[in-house]
Amino acid sequence: MRQYALRRLAYLPLIAALVSVITFFTLRMPWAGDPVTYMSTQNTTVEDQERLRKELGLDKPVAVQFGLWLGDVLRGDFGETFRGRQPVLDEVMRRFPATLEIMVLSLGFTVLFGVTFGVVSAVRQDSFADYGLRVFAVFGQSVPDFFLLILLIVLPSIWWNYSHPIGGHVSIFEDPIRNLRLYVPPTLLLAVGGSALMMRVTRSAMLEVLRQDYMRTARAKGLGAYAVIVRHGLRNALIPIITLAGNHLVALFFGAVILEQVFSINGLGQFFLTSAAQRDFPVMQFLVLYSALVVMGLNLVVDLSYALIDPRIKYS
Repeated sequence: MRQYALRRLAYLPLIAALVSVITFFTLRMPWAGDPVTYMSTQNTTVEDQERLRKELGLDKPVAVQFGLWLGDVLRGDFGETFRGRQPVLDEVMRRFPATLEIMVLSLGFTVLFGVTFGVVSAVRQDSFADYGLRVFAVFGQSVPDFFLLILLIVLPSIWWNYSHPIGGHVSIFEDPIRNLRLYVPPTLLLAVGGSALMMRVTRSAMLEVLRQDYMRTARAKGLGAYAVIVRHGLRNALIPIITLAGNHLVALFFGAVILEQVFSINGLGQFFLTSAAQRDFPVMQFLVLYSALVVMGLNLVVDLSYALIDPRIKYS
């Protein structure tokens, strides 16, 4: 497995380089827009635009721009934002905690409710609880996340005269109560769709496992319900659940974009949308590269976890 992991890690620089080239040159296409034009006002003259283009380094040939940018990246310098002239890495790190908390809380709620509901639905197959949870699964996958998030703002203010906190980011270490008030309700709603899908996957995997001969043997030996369902059943149904959890964590980055926009949270998702609207190339280049590396890293972790869950799986 070590050789497999090292071989997968060896691909990372190659894929990162490919993503960097595609992103950089795509943003320099004419249809991508000119950052100088977006930064100009009605009083900006042509001379001002040319001076600004020179300050941003956009007056050089695209190949030269890429060479300079790549050299800076290899030294750990990801450039400065076009607006504000702040280091890109500093701006990203300032917003990273908010997005990280959204993703961690949403994934936690997704796994907690999705796996729990899936196990209950499988164990109580064709019962009232099973039918109710299957209705929840259909509902959760049918209703868009942004609609639920908007309802979280509108309905409490109408029914209970309560306004959910909007805007900013408060660290959980500074003000735990405000932090949880800000993040827990929206991340719960953001987890509805993922929980519904994970419940269906868990239910299907558990139903298949519960029909196996070794499960009947475990019951015949007199093992308790917890040992049969969790230690023998859920453990052998974990592979599709782990796969879905890894893929869902990647999808949560894009879900965080919606949540941050609706609640005006200053995270990476909102930062990316603002930068894209303003054609802030250094920020977009960094975030696309970062997203690609995160996706590859998560896929590697998921693949390696298979061998830890099921010893029969070997990587050569």
